[in-house]
Amino acid sequence: MKPLLTVGLIATAIISTVTQARPVDWTPGIGGDISLMVGYNRSNSQFNSDNHTTSNLNSHGDEQDKMFVAPIGSLSYTFNAGDKQLYLGTNRSDIALGRFHVEAGYRQKFADNSMLTLSYIPGLLTQKTWQDPYLKNVERSKTKTSINAFSVKLNDIRGSRFSGQLAYGKFSVDQERSGNDPILALTPNEKAALNRNATVLFTEGTYVQPFSRSLMLRTAVNYTNIDADGNAMSNNIYGVAATIIQILPQSSFAFTVNYKRALFDLTNPVFNQKQQDNKYSAFFAYEYNQPFNWKKWGLVSLIGYSSTQSNIDFYDSNDLFVSAGLNYKF
Repeated sequence: MKPLLTVGLIATAIISTVTQARPVDWTPGIGGDISLMVGYNRSNSQFNSDNHTTSNLNSHGDEQDKMFVAPIGSLSYTFNAGDKQLYLGTNRSDIALGRFHVEAGYRQKFADNSMLTLSYIPGLLTQKTWQDPYLKNVERSKTKTSINAFSVKLNDIRGSRFSGQLAYGKFSVDQERSGNDPILALTPNEKAALNRNATVLFTEGTYVQPFSRSLMLRTAVNYTNIDADGNAMSNNIYGVAATIIQILPQSSFAFTVNYKRALFDLTNPVFNQKQQDNKYSAFFAYEYNQPFNWKKWGLVSLIGYSSTQSNIDFYDSNDLFVSAGLNYKF
């Protein structure tokens, strides 16, 4: 499991997109949006599914480039009173995390302008990883991972600028075989310590400071506990984030920076070190409404860069992400 990625799978509010920054009035009935995104990703992670083999466990992976096309969207139903809504779909902010998931939930607005969101991620979409990432000079076999999670979020608590979120999920690896390379000569207990299946608890508090009607700053602090079946994979993550949001007459953008510190519980038996990670990331999201006077259409783009610096070089990675597309709202 790549722990800092897993955090993003259950925390849909970590990276603000431009559309989430805009105040939204709900119209009774069915609504939603659909986007077609074209993107480019460059990564040197050992967990990149194109790095089939590695000759060195003491280094990051080879650099890989990939183009992709991805349709994403969401569907909602707002009740006649206009303050309650059911929704289903994918979230554009997950593009920056390298993963899509389907989320279903319920939102309700209150008279004090606060909003409650209850959601569930059913793990319908999966991601590839290695059955045993520590194989050297042998082609690694892929397996699937999934996450099931529940989330409770309260925005603008009692009409204030504070919001909070609590999420709990289960991360599963279909075929977990970490540490089975005979060359490593690990004991059964050491192999068990590398088991990546885990429960994940995430909590975050945010505060929004408006500078004007069109410019605001969103700050956040968050904490994640990853309780893995393998003690060497269990860790605690402490994070901070800040987002500048600018809303213009026909467009808007958001710039987000994040920092996370991950501290692992026990020594990793492959490297004989207790893992510690520092992760830095920056994302720029932009939306231009009604291009060429096309009503209900928008041009959207996202540029992101993230870097993980670990005391164990195997877990170092650098990722660049660029995407652009069209969004249609109905």
